[in-house]
Amino acid sequence: MGLLGAGTFGYMEIEHWNFVDSLFMTAITLSTVGYQTVHPLDQSGKYFTILLIVGGVGTVGYAIATLSELILEGHVYKLLGIRKMDRKIGSLKDHVIVCGYGKIGSLVIPGLVERSIPFVLIEENPQIAREAVEKGYLTVEGNASEEEVLKKAGIERARSLLVTPSSRPADSVYITMSSRLDNPGLSIIALASDPKTESKLLKAGATRVVSPFVLGSHRMLLALTQPTILDVLDRVVSPESGGFVFDEISIPESSRFDGRTVSEFSQDLGIKFHIIAIQSKGLSRLVLPTAETIISARDQMVVIGTREDILRVKENLGLPSDLYEKGQSFETA
Repeated sequence: MGLLGAGTFGYMEIEHWNFVDSLFMTAITLSTVGYQTVHPLDQSGKYFTILLIVGGVGTVGYAIATLSELILEGHVYKLLGIRKMDRKIGSLKDHVIVCGYGKIGSLVIPGLVERSIPFVLIEENPQIAREAVEKGYLTVEGNASEEEVLKKAGIERARSLLVTPSSRPADSVYITMSSRLDNPGLSIIALASDPKTESKLLKAGATRVVSPFVLGSHRMLLALTQPTILDVLDRVVSPESGGFVFDEISIPESSRFDGRTVSEFSQDLGIKFHIIAIQSKGLSRLVLPTAETIISARDQMVVIGTREDILRVKENLGLPSDLYEKGQSFETA
């Protein structure tokens, strides 16, 4: 386009031709089709034409070769694929962002897929990012510590963020702090193997910090001292479980059950399930309820029951059930 413009302008200035004749002369010169000149050329016009042929024909040939290479190697399709993925990510809301497809991320993501929970993966390694795209995962290639990468993943619209351990612990702290500033209501789950990093992550704004070593030690102790309890826990939290499952239910605002007792709540619904813990909004401690425990709006209840019964409870409360087909809530996941 630059050559066409320069050639057209040159003929108009040197030969004083009109725009159409100048454009036509430039086009037949650059394409080397061999037509005769539109009008006779004076000496200046001939010199200009020589320069246009020497500089322009080579550039046009290079442009055609480059375009052919792009098409043959699939770069155009890749570019279109990236833009399509960007549009999909841009349309997401209340999704999960997973920082890193490492040991933890590669185990968490299949669980999100199993539960039909929308998510975006941020991966710095180009090869791993390509593999994630091939698996059909919405992926942003880049370092999650960069603000532009987080924004591209939709941090302002996300519901949860999983910060996996990094080779640079300071990155995890910065990602947590930056994300908290961009989205004050975001639920940030950070993983830390170092107790010092754990305290820094909490100060930076992490909602919860999980230590793989602490969790592993708890499971090993259960396996050693109370193996049956461990088997039961594994069974009820497994997506493949065919029996009872754990789930988390939130009492909506203006619910008719606000101020009712646990006994009245269960009897009114007429559904078999058990409330094993209640956490009031804004309080960290769990209440082990009795039949007379009062339920309030925005309480989080941990329940156990069959998948079908828990789905019926959620339907009665007016909670969305499309994400709970596997019997696992978003918060539990």
